[in-house]
Amino acid sequence: MGRARMKPAAPDPMSSPSAPDVRAAAQPSPRIAEPRKLSYPAIIASVLAAALSTALVELLTGLQQDRITSLLMLAVAAVMVMIVLTSMLIRKNRHALSLAHVLARQNAQLAQTTRLLNDAQRIGRLGHWMSDETGEFAVWSEELFDIFGLPPASRVSFAKILEIVHPEDVGTYVRARDRSRATGCAFIQELRIIRPDGQVRWLRIEADANDPSEGTQSRFGIVQDITERKLAEIAAEQARLLLMDAIESLTNGFVLFDKDDRFVMSNTTFREMFPSWTVLMRPGVSFSDLMRQAYDHGLIRPKGDRFEEWLERKRAWHLGGSRMIERRELNGRWIQSVDHRISDGGTVCLVTDITAFKTVQAELEQKLAYVEAIRSDLERQKQELEATGAELRAARDAAEAANRAKSDFLAIMSHEIRTPLSGMVGMVDLLRGTSLTGEQKRYTALAKESADLLLEVINDILDFSKLEAGRLQSECIDFDVPNLIQSAVSFMGEKARKRGLDLEVTLAPGLPQYLEGDPTRIRQVLLNLVGNAIKFTEQGSIHVRASHRVRADGAIDLTIEVVDSGIGMSPEIQAQIFDPFVQADTSISRKYGGSGLGLAICKQLCTIMGGSIGVDSELGRGSRFWFEAKCRQGDALVLPAEPVVSAIDRPLEILVAEDSPIIATLIHSLLVKQGFKPTRVVNGAEAVAAVLKKPYDIILMDVQMPEMDGISATRAIRQLPGPEGHVPIIALTANALVGQREAYLAAGMNDYVTKPIQPPLLFAAIRRCALPQYADAPPLQPGSHGQLEMFVS
Repeated sequence: MGRARMKPAAPDPMSSPSAPDVRAAAQPSPRIAEPRKLSYPAIIASVLAAALSTALVELLTGLQQDRITSLLMLAVAAVMVMIVLTSMLIRKNRHALSLAHVLARQNAQLAQTTRLLNDAQRIGRLGHWMSDETGEFAVWSEELFDIFGLPPASRVSFAKILEIVHPEDVGTYVRARDRSRATGCAFIQELRIIRPDGQVRWLRIEADANDPSEGTQSRFGIVQDITERKLAEIAAEQARLLLMDAIESLTNGFVLFDKDDRFVMSNTTFREMFPSWTVLMRPGVSFSDLMRQAYDHGLIRPKGDRFEEWLERKRAWHLGGSRMIERRELNGRWIQSVDHRISDGGTVCLVTDITAFKTVQAELEQKLAYVEAIRSDLERQKQELEATGAELRAARDAAEAANRAKSDFLAIMSHEIRTPLSGMVGMVDLLRGTSLTGEQKRYTALAKESADLLLEVINDILDFSKLEAGRLQSECIDFDVPNLIQSAVSFMGEKARKRGLDLEVTLAPGLPQYLEGDPTRIRQVLLNLVGNAIKFTEQGSIHVRASHRVRADGAIDLTIEVVDSGIGMSPEIQAQIFDPFVQADTSISRKYGGSGLGLAICKQLCTIMGGSIGVDSELGRGSRFWFEAKCRQGDALVLPAEPVVSAIDRPLEILVAEDSPIIATLIHSLLVKQGFKPTRVVNGAEAVAAVLKKPYDIILMDVQMPEMDGISATRAIRQLPGPEGHVPIIALTANALVGQREAYLAAGMNDYVTKPIQPPLLFAAIRRCALPQYADAPPLQPGSHGQLEMFVS
């Protein structure tokens, strides 16, 4: 890692592989040997033994008395010497024991200090190392291995360290290390390592200076994990750069003063706006000194002797903040400035060049005089406009009244025409169900055809009225495309065969089977075009083709073409064929019939569906009509079972509220033929009274009746307590205008059937109301099943 000014200590055979670890100092000191203590009984025994030995010798040798006395004194002296020596040994032994106790206490304190030091290194993510003389190997502390993520080893090579250092930091690290070893200067380096587990960590490596003249190249140093601090510094620097980018991107001039009101920085916009000020704005200059220098350089208008007074006011405004001022510079520019105090006590100054705005403002003020000059003329014109507005409002009210009258008239006519027409069609259907002669069958067929034509004209008028009022909206439901086209063509097939025409259908490959759109309006347009083709083609064929095109947004344009070999049209007629009440010429209406509204209705229906309609034709060579409808990809249909009235296992008690004797007779006959038990009343009041007298399974309620209409009667029945208030009610109405269905359902009716009464639709509604499992089945619409298609315009 580097070198330190420290001579290596002799290796301790008791230490761990990480020899420099200060925890080696915590090893217990060797036990001091204690001297053996001499016992006093042993000394007395020795003296007695010596005296006995002397007496024995005297007895045995017959020595003289004086010599015995000398020997005894000598023995006593020897004993005294031994006692003195023994006392000295005891004192030394006590001193040695005292030193051993002191050394033990010092060893314990050293061990505690070592543990604290190791804990401090662990908490501070700090390790230490010592290199050898060559600098190629180093001995690491235990914490250093944890920092590097390496297993403990007796020593670590410099090459191993280079493998762990981040590739981008290796060059800088090696150069700094070599320079430190060559010069003996202190070594401080911050770098990244890549641990074996893949973690990138920031480290700070430090080693003290080392004097090469001392003759040793080994060094002692420390390593600290500074990853958290470094990441915080990087984040702070990124935030600072982001803030600087934001400040530089401001279109306003930006100046920052610190809490001591000293200049800190300004952005490029300000420096470009005020280059002369930029020279004076050095970091650390106070606001007041900056103003004085600017005044001395002529950047502020002369104030005379009152400059200091002006400066005090200027500084008070500057420190007050959030007050905007506008001033004109000496060079003629208009400047708008505002100062804001920030959270740390500093001040931010925002400066905007509003010269262009002031120029425009001056121009506007000039024009204001011109505006004032013509104001009197405008006042006069205003009075004239008010008078005209009053006339227009009166005309508007009259037009709205006329429009309401027209809507009321259409509603009345719808009821007045559809009611007898319903009776006529119903009676014709009943008559055709009896035994008739051939001639009678022809007459009833003609009567039925006439009624159908009359119904077609009525439907055209009502549809055109609804379209003109903008009250007809397109629905968006899933439908079966091939089935829709085939059913419409099949419905018109009989009419084509009667005229000797071939009616063919071609579906383009890849045509989606299910789409989401308005099948009712698509069928209506298709039937109109096919009907016109049959009407205006004397011989030949009619070809219906269907294709599709996918838009970029995922929508699907369904395109249907009707090609005939009929009479064709001139370019003049083609240009206006989709206008209301337009036919090729007046003879067309006399020869083929029709109101001239069909194609106009088709055009508006296609517009509502987000599509278009067009024609290509040549006089005498036939025509090709086409239309597009915007759809979406649809889902497969899950159709409810076909309502079959005969499946009801008991006769239903049905109350019929109808004021028209013809319609009442027709409905009565239809219900009796199906096995129901009808009871007739002629107005809403009688219907309410009948419900109170007897429970009914279903009520067929005419909407327009004398005394009490069907809607009022429905509301009254719904307020009745008990099951009588929940009897199913089906509306019978000749009013086919938009919005009526919602009004009937809001009044409490469960379903509705329009006049002329169509038996399948009537029985389907009865089926839905009679059996709960069919409550979610949608009302049958004209065109859904075979014989009902004749009622679709």
